[in-house]
Amino acid sequence: MGSKCHRLLFMAIAAVLSASSASAQVDRAALTGTVKDASDAVVPGATVTARNSATNVPALSVTDAQGTYVIAGLIPGPYVVEVELSGFNKTSRRVDLDTGPRARVDFKLTVGALEQNIVVEASSPIVNTEQATLGTVISQPEVAKLPLSLRNWDDLIGLAAGVQGDRYTEQAGSTAAGRTGGVNVHGVRSLQNNFLLDGLDNNSISENVQELTTRVSRPSVDSIGEFNVVTSAYSPEFG
Repeated sequence: MGSKCHRLLFMAIAAVLSASSASAQVDRAALTGTVKDASDAVVPGATVTARNSATNVPALSVTDAQGTYVIAGLIPGPYVVEVELSGFNKTSRRVDLDTGPRARVDFKLTVGALEQNIVVEASSPIVNTEQATLGTVISQPEVAKLPLSLRNWDDLIGLAAGVQGDRYTEQAGSTAAGRTGGVNVHGVRSLQNNFLLDGLDNNSISENVQELTTRVSRPSVDSIGEFNVVTSAYSPEFG
């Protein structure tokens, strides 16, 4: 692995995009949910802590009057989420957060002494109910272990549903090999794709077909942490 793991985001869009900067937070994850008690009443004032299992760095939030918490700007990866409030048993869950989507994790607290803890050890997959965005996350183990021709990470985009490889240029010229990063997603032309690297615009706007790439920067496959292929219903933060 390189000294820095990049978080990439790829979007196939149905209209030609002009070059525009996107929010740097699109390469992060977010967590939200509601905390209730055993009677299904909301619990305001509860402290929710999301602790990254790899770095042990915590991020905190306090539930509002509706019992809702929001923790944004989280580095994708495994987390232990804990909820505690005086007079209730402390409870926790293990979750895996991916690049981009906002995950929802709800909690139900039971009345008890402060020294009692309820810990859920198993890590369950999270269904994204907060956004209409559809996409596929390609994880770091897949990036590191799957065989790649010429070590082009963008060949992994084909793991997402509806992706068709496009190795031939759509512009006039004699280049037969096409541009790297040129794929058709759900029938959209490859020239209408949008690439973000660590949340920043990474699209080449050159008309020179000999450039052979759709991106300005092409990071080494060894430096990629994971990437997200977003195919439809794009959220506003994507620009």
